[in-house]
This record gives sequence, structure tokens and C-alpha cells, in this order.
Amino acid sequence: MQFCVKPFALLLGVCLWAMVASAQVPPPPTVAGGKPSQNPHNKIKRWQLGGNFAVLLGNPVLIDVSPTLAYKLNQKLSIGAGAIYRYSFFKQNDSTTQVYGATAFVQFQPISWFFLSAEYEGLNVPNPALLTVNPEGTPARVWQQSPLLGAGIRFRVLRLLQINAALLRDFNYRPGMSPYPSPWRFRLGFSL
Repeated sequence: MQFCVKPFALLLGVCLWAMVASAQVPPPPTVAGGKPSQNPHNKIKRWQLGGNFAVLLGNPVLIDVSPTLAYKLNQKLSIGAGAIYRYSFFKQNDSTTQVYGATAFVQFQPISWFFLSAEYEGLNVPNPALLTVNPEGTPARVWQQSPLLGAGIRFRVLRLLQINAALLRDFNYRPGMSPYPSPWRFRLGFSL
């Protein structure tokens, strides 16, 4: 039995778009009078849990789990950190690859739906030198560091759930060495 990814992805996209289009977010309650510091609705929700989760059923089978935790310094500036784990299974040669690491980031949100992001990512990946060099004395895994810059949009789906879509550029990208096919990274995630 072979699983067809395109119709499944199209159906998933249509369902997600229908949920977003039909979601109704009530306006925040207003409190008349008093100073902004006395208004309980003006408080900043300091901690934000989020991340990315992806499953690609094809060749390779890919599972990506990347949780993040951010702290809002003020209404526009957040700092945070996250973990990264990616598992790939290649059907042609029955092989698996695991990539894991961590990221630290700063996000600036000048307006409610748009943000700028700077990240520093460290990934532990299989050593690409093992494919071309004598493996004796060569470490099986190496760390790759990547400074990333980019921008994204954020929109609220439900009262507590936000969807984030970002495009980031890896400034340390090296073809054949990086686990990514391009220096550009598209991320679709969520935050609570």
C-alpha cells in the first residue's frame, strides 16, 4: 500500500484554512477608569510555550519535533530557547538519520502580526566527511552552528493559540555539509 502525500496535504491545508476562516476571537474585555497599571487586562503574558511539529509521510519519512519556550521582556521583544529533534527514515536503503540540537532566539514584534527573528542554532549531525574520507579516526557525528535571520507573521486562531510562519536565512550554510537542502528555512509553528 502506497500513501499519496499530495491529496493528503491538500486536504489538510483545506481543513486548516476552514478552521482559521471560521474561528471567531472575541475582543478583549475593557475596563473603564483607573490607570493602565491597575487594569488586570493590560498585563503581559510573560511566558510563551510554542514550537514546531511536522510529519512527512513519503520518502524519506520525516518526523520533526522542536519545542520552544520564550520570555516576553515587553510587548515587542521576546527571548527564548528551544530543543530540536529530527528523525528521518529512507526507504530505498533502509537507513535512518537523527539530528538533534538546540536554538536560542530573539524576536522583535513591531506590530501585532509581524515579527523579526534572530537565532543561533547548534545541530549534532552525522559527519558528512565519512562519505568521502577514510572513516578511521573520523568522528561519527559533528556539531554545526548556524546564525539565522528572518521575518515572519503571527496570527491568532483561537483565544490562546497563535500560528507562526517564518522564513529564515542560514548565514553559515555549506552545501553538502548542512542537513538542509537550502540556506532558506521555512518554519510553521504555534505558540500558546
